[in-house]
Amino acid sequence: MRLGIFSDVHGNLEALISFQEAVREEKLDRLFCLGDSIGYGPNPNECLELLRSVENLSVLMGNHEWAAQNLDAAKFVMNPLAYRAIVWTAARLTRVNWDYIRNLPLGSEFDHCCFFHASAHCPENWDYVRSGDCLAIRLCLEFSPQRIVFVGHTHQAALLDAGCDDVLPCSLFSDGTTYKDPGLSSLIVNPGSIGQPRGGLRSPSFVIYDSGTGTITWRRIAGYDPTVTAQKILSTSLPSKLAYFLSNKFQPLTRGAT
Repeated sequence: MRLGIFSDVHGNLEALISFQEAVREEKLDRLFCLGDSIGYGPNPNECLELLRSVENLSVLMGNHEWAAQNLDAAKFVMNPLAYRAIVWTAARLTRVNWDYIRNLPLGSEFDHCCFFHASAHCPENWDYVRSGDCLAIRLCLEFSPQRIVFVGHTHQAALLDAGCDDVLPCSLFSDGTTYKDPGLSSLIVNPGSIGQPRGGLRSPSFVIYDSGTGTITWRRIAGYDPTVTAQKILSTSLPSKLAYFLSNKFQPLTRGAT
């Protein structure tokens, strides 16, 4: 089976369309979206409608879908920009899309893989799983119902094991970065982000997992131009800084939930 795993679309319709075009050539059996399809970006309804139209796609709830439904509580756990963006988003969601995000699951399993937005440990807490954070990594692996767990939330591609360090420490996860899984240890795989990638590379990324060959491959979407989405953001009442987070000109947010 060839699985396509992606995350953190964040209302970025142009990036999502670019992803859809990229995976057409990959001959994938199933797709998994790890949540945060909305928030930050200017096209939440259009992104949800596109995701709803895709066959063989499982979509999870992320903290931004949760926040849209729990604005009072979200105010105390999200950074101010994220909160302003989700208030803007919640005010514009259609009834159909409200019903859709309310019913999204926190996790999913398929074959010997499982999927969460944040962590397999208390997924409703939206904890980050990052390189070097031994407690978060070990809790995620301990509570994972399967050997390989795919997570998003950080917007940065990663491959982690119980050793708490990057399994691929020298890689910036450029297009085609591949890991051959020997099947001996538990792994945490982060595909990066489609709609708001962060870290060393700012092009949208996703992962292809081939269970037949045991390979995990990161793909980068070439030719995506973030300026269209940025101009859309600037034409709305969303915080203008969100437009610049799509490029290398600004550093990613570091305080609160993303």
